[in-house]
Amino acid sequence: MMLKDATPELLKTSVCVAIPDKEECNAISINLPVNYIASQCHTLADLLDTILNTQPDLVLCDDSIIKSQQISLISSIKESSPATRILVLGVGRTIESQISLLKQGARGYFDNHLPAEKLHFAMHSILHGEVWVERYVISSLIDELTHVDIPKISLEQQQSLDTLSPKEIEVATLVSHGATNKMIAYKMAITERTVKAHLTTIFQKLAIYDRLSLAIFFRDLR
Repeated sequence: MMLKDATPELLKTSVCVAIPDKEECNAISINLPVNYIASQCHTLADLLDTILNTQPDLVLCDDSIIKSQQISLISSIKESSPATRILVLGVGRTIESQISLLKQGARGYFDNHLPAEKLHFAMHSILHGEVWVERYVISSLIDELTHVDIPKISLEQQQSLDTLSPKEIEVATLVSHGATNKMIAYKMAITERTVKAHLTTIFQKLAIYDRLSLAIFFRDLR
């Protein structure tokens, strides 16, 4: 199924599609929205070379490549290109193993059993600072990550809490419970666009640019 065109803000976004099966890799690449510039990799060596030399905005990495490595491939990618975001493509990962991927630095796990058109939304979400996992993983994910070594909230961020409006605090609290923008909009009787505007302001005020870090921060305040 052909994916919808990306929104204007995704123009010239570079994507590396890393899948051993050449037909599958090509099928995903040609069906990406026209605003993505795709490169293809079929081996680990190709992938690492592409990461080092081009530092793409996003990597779509087949799970088989990750599972074949003794060391964390995701961590290696993040070391070579910190700004590159990684979406793992696979089938049947457990909640625990999905959380493990996120701890290593992946920004999401896309189950290939999902409809093909959802891949674009997963990519869009990740490129805009969110994570992509199934809804049932979110609560377990946040619980797990509150116990790992994450960056400490600075004194300035703590003080910035006082600058948040009641609406912004409500949005952030709902995020900490794993709510999506759509769920927040329904709960607060506002539009999804308003939710996104609140999140943008929250990120700016707290100097937090990652939805998951925001969720963990407010989870700890509860």
